[in-house]
Amino acid sequence: MSLALTRLFIKAMEDDLNPAFISAFAALAGAIIGGLTSFATSWFTQRAQSRNADRQARRTKLEALYNDYLTQAAGLYVDALTHNTEDPSKMVPLYVLAARMRLAAARAVTEAAVRMDESILEAYMGPNRTLQEVRADLVREGGIKTLLAAFSDACRADLDSLAH
Repeated sequence: MSLALTRLFIKAMEDDLNPAFISAFAALAGAIIGGLTSFATSWFTQRAQSRNADRQARRTKLEALYNDYLTQAAGLYVDALTHNTEDPSKMVPLYVLAARMRLAAARAVTEAAVRMDESILEAYMGPNRTLQEVRADLVREGGIKTLLAAFSDACRADLDSLAH
């Protein structure tokens, strides 16, 4: 027990303390405790809401990044099947998106993106294909369909991990 409380107790025992003072002191102590409790509750609530907002904003940014990458990769893959090129500048936007993913995404996502980048580059280096060959390649297991599914699955797992 602190010295001040001990003195207060002794005075109360000696009847030198006014009973109104004890009531006022109890009311003041209750108000302080109630105020601190209210402040702590508000602070913890605000902190949880801020974390949830930050998590949702990060998720939204990653979803947009993944969507941009998928759109770019699919378009380049189809172009690569029908065109040969010695100009690597077509791949630059895809590499930029992949680099942005390396800053924020899980390793599984970036590894899936690298596999897709390599497949697109190989398609650019290969022979041009006819429409029938392109169609067959798009639905073939192990082709771009499988790579897109693997990338999408990695993205989904990464986004789901943000929910926890």
